[in-house]
Amino acid sequence: MYSADLSAAEVAIAERRGVWVTVVLSGRDGFEATCTTDASAAWFRKGMIGSIGKPTNATALPARGIAATQLGTGTIADEPISIASGRVGTDVTGLSYTTADKVSVVATVSKGQFAFWLPGNELQNAVDQGVPVHVTYSDGSSETQLLNF
Repeated sequence: MYSADLSAAEVAIAERRGVWVTVVLSGRDGFEATCTTDASAAWFRKGMIGSIGKPTNATALPARGIAATQLGTGTIADEPISIASGRVGTDVTGLSYTTADKVSVVATVSKGQFAFWLPGNELQNAVDQGVPVHVTYSDGSSETQLLNF
């Protein structure tokens, strides 16, 4: 179904943090494919969380806009993981999330995409409520925005 989109897509983010690996592909018309997996799991116990397609929020973002395409908690190899990924406007150069324990999780921002993830189920209710994130812009200014769909 998405073979033409996948062959034309480019890698926007490919990153390993600890045992977790995330890859985000992006293409034209808002196409995005995201996969996160536990690289330490035994071959037949590997699991993944991901998404593929053209999100409904694929309209043009304002220069300082952010839009999630994944936001919540899943399970890989019997371990909960919280994930947020999506698109950013052309002026967005950084994005971070502060956990309930006051730890800053810095997202990777590249080629109009962002992704961050952390162990546990912290983003379990994020789909309903959104999450506040700190966004930095190309002029050095920053603000808090609500990340949601």
